[in-house]
Order: sequence, then C-alpha cells, then structure tokens
Amino acid sequence: MKIEIKLIPDGLDLAKEIQDGMPVDRMEESEEGFTCPIATQDVETNEENQRYAIKEDQYGPAINPETSCGECRYFNISPEMQQCMKDESGEVGYCQLLKFMCSAANSCAEFEEGGPITSVDYE
Repeated sequence: MKIEIKLIPDGLDLAKEIQDGMPVDRMEESEEGFTCPIATQDVETNEENQRYAIKEDQYGPAINPETSCGECRYFNISPEMQQCMKDESGEVGYCQLLKFMCSAANSCAEFEEGGPITSVDYE
C-alpha cells in the first residue's frame, strides 16, 4: 500500500492541473501556431497567478540581483516561450513553477539557482 500526501494551493482544479504534486500548465494555441501556457495567452489567468505569487510567495522587486527571477531555474526565456509571450527582450519570462509571466528583475520565495531556461529539449 502506498500513501501519498500532497500540498495543493487553494484555487487549483485538481482534476486538470495536478501531476506528481506539481501544477501542470494548461495549454492554448497561440496566434503563431505554438501551443502555449494559457497564462501567456490570457491576461486574466496571468494576473490571477501573479496575485497568488505576490500573496503566497513574496513575488516582487529583488533585493539581491543574484537571486532574481532572471537567474532562477524556473524562468523560461526559450525562443518558443518568447514567441508565446510576444516578448523577445529577455526581461520577461515565464515562471514554470508559479505559472505566470514575470520580470527578470523581480524575485520570490521559490527562487532556485540554475536558470534561466534558454532552450527546451523536446526529445
């Protein structure tokens, strides 16, 4: 017998967004034909996820540039994601963990070294 306990943030649709204890991006076709996270295509979803990050994960201006979103392992600025976000500056990325578009200059309590994500291997 296996017993598994998962902590799930309030407001997530468990039937659609939980896989191995981590929310899965809801995807939507972009104008360019890419399949993109819905938060990159729907302003309301992005803002809701950003408000959650502010409230629960202290998302905001980085005090230490070395722990900014732009240096985080969840910060996705791959060419595909830049096309989804319609931003190629590298100053805006998609947080793969918290599911919203965020500023490279900000930070949050979920920061982990090893980023940003600059390419995606689909193999």
